[in-house]
Amino acid sequence: MTPHNEANPGDYAETVLMPGDPLRAAYIAQNFFENPKQVNGIRNCLGFTGHYKGHRISTQASGMGQPSLGIYATELFDIYGVKQIIRIGTCGSFQPEISIGDLIVPMSASSDSHLGINGCHISPCCSHELLNKFMLAASNYPYRIHAGSFFASDNFYNIQPDWWHIYRDANILGVDMETYYLYLLAMIRKRHALTVNIVADNFNNEEKMSTQSRVKLSRQSVQIVLDALFPV
Repeated sequence: MTPHNEANPGDYAETVLMPGDPLRAAYIAQNFFENPKQVNGIRNCLGFTGHYKGHRISTQASGMGQPSLGIYATELFDIYGVKQIIRIGTCGSFQPEISIGDLIVPMSASSDSHLGINGCHISPCCSHELLNKFMLAASNYPYRIHAGSFFASDNFYNIQPDWWHIYRDANILGVDMETYYLYLLAMIRKRHALTVNIVADNFNNEEKMSTQSRVKLSRQSVQIVLDALFPV
């Protein structure tokens, strides 16, 4: 047990799906897991463990942003013996050709965060094993899937309106607030990590995804991840 997690050793499976929203973690457990059991409720940052097609699997909310995700991911890796974390979230697109509803799967991520190794910024990569499994399973997703360079920011509200142009011009695909640190923590520990983000808005045209579409596509992206992890 930690100040942030009341689970006991062994309560988490070796594979954890990690949305930011605690209610999405509950949704995943209730709609995809067999016999889900809540293992964490501290600060309402919910965690659950159950089974999918006979395989043990967990979900744990990360909260918003890299510092919050860093707490949960670090404890899952270091204390609870988790081997791989797949973030299931949303992001914004920097590129005009990437549409609302598309998926961005970051191969590597840079950041404006001060989180790093001895003050040095590197661009950690995803797990190639997880990326390959996901791409093979994703043929039935109704929108396009983009894999490439990504950005994770510590700022949701940036006072400079055109701050993102430099990243767009460098052909970085998009932005969330979590991927860089998840990849860094996994890389340091020789664990596996992957982010699967639904594009919920595009910086070029200010188009936004509806709440209903977000729920529907989130369900489909979770299904692809589960099919990738546990193929028939």
